[in-house]
Amino acid sequence: MPLQYRVDPFGNLIRTAARGAMIGNRGGALHNAGREIVRSYKSRRWIACVLEFRGRYRIVMSPNRYTELFSSPGTGHVPSAGRERYNAFREAWRCQNKQTSLLFADEMDLELHPLRIDKERIKSPIRQH
Repeated sequence: MPLQYRVDPFGNLIRTAARGAMIGNRGGALHNAGREIVRSYKSRRWIACVLEFRGRYRIVMSPNRYTELFSSPGTGHVPSAGRERYNAFREAWRCQNKQTSLLFADEMDLELHPLRIDKERIKSPIRQH
């Protein structure tokens, strides 16, 4: 059975063999020893990164390690895939919100997190397909 590590466009964690264009995490271990998701997030810091980085390899859902999540862009995760993508995201945020200065990830996460976990917007934060 596929692992529940894919983030759908609404931010839900779904069970599928498909991975996605990015890897990320939601602040720590979301899975148990059986590699089952037991929470939808651990902190408000949701990060998205490139799939490959300097040839590093990780075993997905290793015990006592952060839970790797796979997604496509636009799932509520702030990019950390190099300064270029992060700075482009910050600039887009500044323009969209008509702000005069660039915000840092913590400041953007303060605004994003309530939207990410809004139960009315996302009916089921953890579901299976």
